[in-house]
Amino acid sequence: MESRKRQLSDVASEDFETKRLKVDVKENVNEYSNDSFDDFCSTILKNSPGKRKPIYPLFLSVRQYRFSEDIPRQRSQKIHLEDVDDDDDSFDTPATSSKVLPTPKKSTIKDSGVAGFPCLFDDDNVVYLTVTKVDKREEGCIDLECVDKQRKTRVIYLQDQWAELDVEVGNAINLIAPQVWGNDDYIVNNQKGIVILNPNALVSCTAVASATFCARKTILNEKFKFGNASNKAMLLGNIVHEIFQTAITNKKRPLVDSDLLKIWTTQAPKYAEDLVALSFTPTCLDAELQPYFSVICNWINKHYPTSTGLFTKREPLPSKSQLLEVHDIEENIWDSKLGLKGKVDVTMRTKSKKGMESLELKTGKSSQSSEHAGQVLLYCMMQSSRYEQPIGPGNILYLKDGISRCVNPRAPELSGILQQRNMLSVSFEDPTTNKLPAPRQDSRFCGKCDHKVMCSFYQKNEEKFVKSNDSLKDFAEREMAHLEQSHMDYASNWIRWISAEWKCERERVQVQNKDLWLKSIEERVEEKTCISDLHSISEEISNSQRVIITFSRKSTVTDSPFRPGDVCLLSNKKNVAIAFTVIDFVSDDVIKISSDKTVKCRYDAPFHLDKYTSMSTHSTTLGNLVYFLQNDEIGMRLRNVLVDLLPPAIVDINGANISAAVKKIIIKAKLNNEQRRAVVHALATEDYMIVEGLPGSGKTTLISVLIQCLVATNKKVLLTAFTHSAVDNILGKLTKEVSNEKILRLGSSSTIKDDVRTLTLKSKLEGETSEDYYVAVRRVMKTTVVGLASFPFGIQLFQPIVACTCHHVPRELLFSYRHFDVVIIDEASMVLEPLLLPVLATSKKFVLVGDCQQLTPLVVSRKAKQEGASISTMEKLQKNHPTAVVSLTSQYRMNRELSALSSKLFYENRLICGNEAVSRSSLDRSGSYAVPIDLDGNFCFDHIRKALSGDIADSCVFLDTQSPINHSMQCENGESCGMNNDGEAKIISELCQRFIESGVKPNEIGVMSAYRKQVDHIRNVVKNEDLEVNNGKSIIYTRTLFFQVNTIDSYQGREKRVIIWSLTWTDNSDKKSELLRDERRINVALTRARQKLVVVGCKKSAESIPVLYRFSQLLTNHLTVPH
Repeated sequence: MESRKRQLSDVASEDFETKRLKVDVKENVNEYSNDSFDDFCSTILKNSPGKRKPIYPLFLSVRQYRFSEDIPRQRSQKIHLEDVDDDDDSFDTPATSSKVLPTPKKSTIKDSGVAGFPCLFDDDNVVYLTVTKVDKREEGCIDLECVDKQRKTRVIYLQDQWAELDVEVGNAINLIAPQVWGNDDYIVNNQKGIVILNPNALVSCTAVASATFCARKTILNEKFKFGNASNKAMLLGNIVHEIFQTAITNKKRPLVDSDLLKIWTTQAPKYAEDLVALSFTPTCLDAELQPYFSVICNWINKHYPTSTGLFTKREPLPSKSQLLEVHDIEENIWDSKLGLKGKVDVTMRTKSKKGMESLELKTGKSSQSSEHAGQVLLYCMMQSSRYEQPIGPGNILYLKDGISRCVNPRAPELSGILQQRNMLSVSFEDPTTNKLPAPRQDSRFCGKCDHKVMCSFYQKNEEKFVKSNDSLKDFAEREMAHLEQSHMDYASNWIRWISAEWKCERERVQVQNKDLWLKSIEERVEEKTCISDLHSISEEISNSQRVIITFSRKSTVTDSPFRPGDVCLLSNKKNVAIAFTVIDFVSDDVIKISSDKTVKCRYDAPFHLDKYTSMSTHSTTLGNLVYFLQNDEIGMRLRNVLVDLLPPAIVDINGANISAAVKKIIIKAKLNNEQRRAVVHALATEDYMIVEGLPGSGKTTLISVLIQCLVATNKKVLLTAFTHSAVDNILGKLTKEVSNEKILRLGSSSTIKDDVRTLTLKSKLEGETSEDYYVAVRRVMKTTVVGLASFPFGIQLFQPIVACTCHHVPRELLFSYRHFDVVIIDEASMVLEPLLLPVLATSKKFVLVGDCQQLTPLVVSRKAKQEGASISTMEKLQKNHPTAVVSLTSQYRMNRELSALSSKLFYENRLICGNEAVSRSSLDRSGSYAVPIDLDGNFCFDHIRKALSGDIADSCVFLDTQSPINHSMQCENGESCGMNNDGEAKIISELCQRFIESGVKPNEIGVMSAYRKQVDHIRNVVKNEDLEVNNGKSIIYTRTLFFQVNTIDSYQGREKRVIIWSLTWTDNSDKKSELLRDERRINVALTRARQKLVVVGCKKSAESIPVLYRFSQLLTNHLTVPH
């Protein structure tokens, strides 16, 4: 870099001509000068990193330098060149030089609409660069060495406010209309050019605007998602917004209050849960909404009297434009040029040269808020970029008092708000960073801040108050006074570990949202993350007010990358991320999606769908730590249990008072002695207890009986588990004994099993679609809770049993006001401890059920795992308080041969068969299993017959593929992660066919692998080799409809009559076999089969892994695949 920099001290001695140009102030002011936010400029500039003052009137110094091509790129002082004569070459060649520098190609200058600010829709003005070197100079400037898309090196000189950017090597930057310096370099300063740092990190307009008040709060809000509570202002704001947006698109004019009331009536069902949480009655809410109705009607009737007829007289908007039509509602804009994203409340097509204008709705009273104005300015810029129009004004309407104002864009404010966005982008680009902006140096505002706990924690424990003044330090000390150092160390460790996990996922995820603009459609289609060439056939409104859009595709998609329930982004050639959608149906030539908006009339075909990657789980998990840090009863209880490890109160099981109703339930369930002891202990405990349930020991049955007993004693129960299948399996048993009216299943219907879907709130209210929804809910309540009909939305409030996954609890509004007598957590050994914090916060008593010898919490970061992140709450408490543990060792799943393997390898021979029938179970003894005599196929008859043997002695067989000499059986490494083994996949396909021919039903066969890529490969092999299977019954089985092929981890808690396990990995691979070295994962694999387990893999490779070597030594049935 130094060898190529231009030495300006040498240049100074050469001839140059300086011109002083005085620029009239009026030329720098946009034509819309009657801005109601005239004081906004000083606010933005004061809070922007540059803290610069308005730059007009200006004196621009224009110097015509002469350079030799040999002069290096170096400067000894700040460059005072503010502009270059547009009528001349950028640089003239001195007379002494025989070389002539090429003149940069000029592009037609397009009008930005704002004097002193560049055009945002001229792509020729934008340069995308990656920083390779950063040189921060003493005079307050920054020199950046970068490479462009063609890998050509360029030097960027940042001056004035742009020199305050926190740029690092590896950052991406967009330069918009920079000053060309020579042929390869650029200058950006207050007068020329804009820098967008980390443009691929799209920062929301709301976040940028809110950072005007406190940037630290903005970042904390993104990184720590905490709180599932609603509030009155938020609820009213959402409802009023939607009423306005629906009303303005309604054709009826003039609008009156009763019209808005009808709109609200149709929208009321979706707000039922919020109304429950806030104890709002319909009458009360109608009264709250009434003042807004007149404002909405007056504004729409005045500015948009009809949705048709361009010559109808209408009053101009605050921007002086005339509203022609509403183009979109909640328009979703992702702008990678500016690094911004946002949703515009109302996008209006206006009668002006600016074209589209935004209308931002605010529920409160009118104010001179710089946050509100800043948000609108960002929308103005994004609309200019999307619609290729000059930057025009924006509009704000305050719905409380009906005041509407215009926000006129001016260059200083626009640059200032973009610089504010740049400052935030550092954290948005890498949310795992532990660096936060300095807090607002005024503690008066901290007391009511939603993030005061985490902010104070960072100030004291992470930053040691280096960013805080004395008042902030005093405030933070008071907020953290209740915590011991061990408590803060606990939170600090988990922040570090979760951030490490977040970083690992960002690095390994194959589908990234930035691919939408960094990769072509063709590339994404090739990578199977996108489906293109979609044309809308029809749009219809569903009962839930979602838009169902059906697309056709001219060329069929035989292997669609999407499945029902997948979240996708809908785009067209011109606009990225028009809408978030959910896949409802997929076939070879038709795709049906649900969306919150119509697209057919607003956007041009063809469309394409891209997979959407969300990493919000990590920010929610981090936010859960607030439960632990808070100074309240819940926080104290969590600290006592998880850090101080206080023991639970001792329980005297023998002296427990068991009611007759409970005894009746236990007797009816025919529990064994261990299960009875566990139920009684759980009923008697005052704090918590642990049920260690070995594989097949009846944990699901136990939990079902325990819930029945708790409900019989008038207790409210929360049932959670790590997976949906575990929750639904328990509910499947429970519904046979407990009325459905007493159970509420929370979560998305697409993730819930069909047989328990009737337990969801949606199902309970199905058919209640009339406008009198409140009355319909009251009617449901009368049959559900006697004597509480006056409370209209009591369905959730009074269900004694609520069930969902652990992940759902921090997102569910119900848990902001519901508390339970007991919470039961199944699969507790699999749950990351921070995920349990909001679950444990719902009750003073909890029961953990699981098996610490099976899967632990999934932790990808090796460092985090080594430091203890994978130790579950159950494992920690079980180790420290063994008296709180009841073990279930009698299993009712595997026969004696299969049970013995796991018992010897992992349980010190504690795992035993529960009865003789289970012990002797085998394929042969079922009476319907018989291996055909005349087997044909690709394998030697003797070996394949042995693998299919139904004899109990052959319950577990190892089919050795001999990969060292049979190269077709060697694994193949993927380009990024994972591996597959085509030879094993074909063997498994053959085995499945033969098992079916022998009498095993397809849905009784399970296929597993530790590797996701092998699972996908086996599915494809089975799909491509569908064969007719005729076992004398003339039945054709399509295996893709019946076989369950999944990862070992997904099989936790499940069982099949026959399990076929693909080891996949062979020692020719340059990748380590980390997944197969996890003994707990191997335990899961060995304990899923009831009667037959076939392991397919290379014996030599497997025996290089200690746990598989021990397993191999226990087996006597080793078969080999001929080569």
